[in-house]
Amino acid sequence: MEKNADKNRKITILYIVVTIALTWLLQFMPMILGLDIESTSISSFDFASVFFGVGGVIPTLIGAIFVFVFYTKDGIKDFLKRCFVPNRECIFAILISLGLICAEVFVTQMISKGLGADKLGFEGIKLIAKNPLYIFYFLFWGIISGPFSEEIGWRGFLTDRLYRKDKLLQMSLLIGGVWGIWHLPLYFYPAQIQHDWFMINPILGLLFIVSCMSAALVYTTIYVVANRKIFPIFFLHMFKNIILTGAMIYPFSDTYSVVVVFVEIVMDVLFYVFFTKTPIYKNALEKTTEFEYLK
Repeated sequence: MEKNADKNRKITILYIVVTIALTWLLQFMPMILGLDIESTSISSFDFASVFFGVGGVIPTLIGAIFVFVFYTKDGIKDFLKRCFVPNRECIFAILISLGLICAEVFVTQMISKGLGADKLGFEGIKLIAKNPLYIFYFLFWGIISGPFSEEIGWRGFLTDRLYRKDKLLQMSLLIGGVWGIWHLPLYFYPAQIQHDWFMINPILGLLFIVSCMSAALVYTTIYVVANRKIFPIFFLHMFKNIILTGAMIYPFSDTYSVVVVFVEIVMDVLFYVFFTKTPIYKNALEKTTEFEYLK
């Protein structure tokens, strides 16, 4: 047992170190090469976006490699099933996720309006209303801009390795902290919201890491409710990207873009505190088992 625990610890540390190192190397490379990064994003299609985009998929890429290297055949099958085959609990988890994100948008905008900000533009929703096919456009960018590129690694692999029923809070905060620090290169890309926050106030920029830690509490809750399925977490991450601070409600005011980080932290924590006390969560937690599929 102690030997397995030591092996698991080494694999977990190796995953974190390799993932952060490769991402930072790739996403800092445009700056090292002196490329123009003024407008670089996942969809900018400039040369710098190649490094930016490849660096962004490292969590999933390394997670998938580690699964195929270190898991048994049964472990690999279980992993793929949990990532891509939904169950009944997934539908409930997706609805909970959507409800939370919409509530965070509503509260953020109410506070912003109280501070004199303009209304949300909802340009994405307007486009879909005119042409429903646009929903596939938003789904595509929403899925590849975080869910598939990150969650197979963070929640699919790393959460499995750290999952202990009696230490879910500590696990969530650890993964959230690593996840937040992993985003460091984005603070240097002018088109990214992390850069905007840091330019407004360095403390506000650092709050992004705190927001990753609070978000990880919600992700862990969804992970438990969906019986360790990663499938609904793809949607949770997508909802955050295209609704809370994304194209579905854009344009939003500068006030909104600042207020949202505070609202997200508070509401994520409240969601975790209250939802984890419900019978639904407790029953789901009782059914989950710790993952032991290492070779």
